[in-house]
Amino acid sequence: MTTDEFLSAIKSRGAILAPPAQPNQVALANVALQQRRCAMLPQFITEIYAKTGGINLGNGYVFGPTEAAYNTRFPAPSITQINDEIANNPKTVGKTIFGRNDLFWFAFDAFGICYMLDNLTLNPLRKYDDPYKALTDCLIAGKI
Repeated sequence: MTTDEFLSAIKSRGAILAPPAQPNQVALANVALQQRRCAMLPQFITEIYAKTGGINLGNGYVFGPTEAAYNTRFPAPSITQINDEIANNPKTVGKTIFGRNDLFWFAFDAFGICYMLDNLTLNPLRKYDDPYKALTDCLIAGKI
């Protein structure tokens, strides 16, 4: 699956896309994540950020490099804001949280491998070979 195919499929399900991120916003997010000892942004995320600065589908979010206001009263935090709060947890060391829904957190590691994490304990529940499957699971579960 390509980035365009993923975005087209998720938009057809009613997802709201934030405006594309500027290259300097992506670079600043990468530096901020590196300073927090989180995994830096893998290529699939930077490709998504070139097309959209975040995605919302129901209660599922893929966090962008900056805060994004969807059709809700409260803006979705940026990827760096989310990782500020979670980066000190020993179970997330070396990982970056990139999305969440009511049931799970979603993260990637330094190799770009994605994980579904338990909402409360942050224990890994699933490892993904395909990052677009992780993104889809994150957003689709937010619509249930």
